[in-house]
Amino acid sequence: MENKEKMINGFLKRYEIRDMKDWKKVNADLIITDPPFGIEFSGKNGNYHRNSDNVVDGYVEWKVNEYSEKIKQLLQCIRDNLKSSGQALIFSGWNNSNLIHNEIMKFEGLTLRGKMYWTYNFAPACKLRPAHNVYELFWVTKDGGWHYNNRCSTHHCIEGEPNLTTLKFIRDYKMNMPKYPTRLPFKLIQCLLEHFSNENDLIFDPLGGSGMIGVVASRFNRDFLIGDLNKNGKVVFGHLLDYYFNKNGLMQDEKIIEFWKKKNGY
Repeated sequence: MENKEKMINGFLKRYEIRDMKDWKKVNADLIITDPPFGIEFSGKNGNYHRNSDNVVDGYVEWKVNEYSEKIKQLLQCIRDNLKSSGQALIFSGWNNSNLIHNEIMKFEGLTLRGKMYWTYNFAPACKLRPAHNVYELFWVTKDGGWHYNNRCSTHHCIEGEPNLTTLKFIRDYKMNMPKYPTRLPFKLIQCLLEHFSNENDLIFDPLGGSGMIGVVASRFNRDFLIGDLNKNGKVVFGHLLDYYFNKNGLMQDEKIIEFWKKKNGY
């Protein structure tokens, strides 16, 4: 237990409270990041299946009129902190995906290799039918030498032929613990890490939020570095590390996922 606590404390030190513009020469193999939505989102909306009292404060939303400039800054951060052979995956909701696409196409130093789509159960309540949503993922590379592993150990590859056009992963909503307004599910990140990186690679997220990228990276023998402006994100990160390392979180996730499968007909 003492060794595990020491390990978790070491992981916490890899989460820094820092603006994305302040990172230099991280030399990451892979960047996975989920920018703010740009829709005046707080995560405490009353139509979500969550107790808003559990949602931490401090989420830094991007204003609509500054969104393109913020994406340009993010792309500069990605370019400046990737290895020459590095690659990045940028998540986007549908609202501003066109702005992200346009900025990538204009940006010098990064190449858009393709797009993927993540379909998932949606948090807002829906009484008449199951609610679902779609995220877009922009796959960009810096120079040459990037790589891709054909298979992963999630259901995405185990159940049938792998398809990286559409990724279907249910959100693993957590109960009775501090929540960040946005958080990607464990299995989705696992799938991406296994396809787009190797063991001992350095994974970087300059908009780390809950720190979930670091949680999954640590479980799959990747090094990681995370940054965010919200100090409460690091608090949530600490709770997630405890959940997955001390409380058998993966088994609890499976129960949550089965619940959502039955509820929404997945």
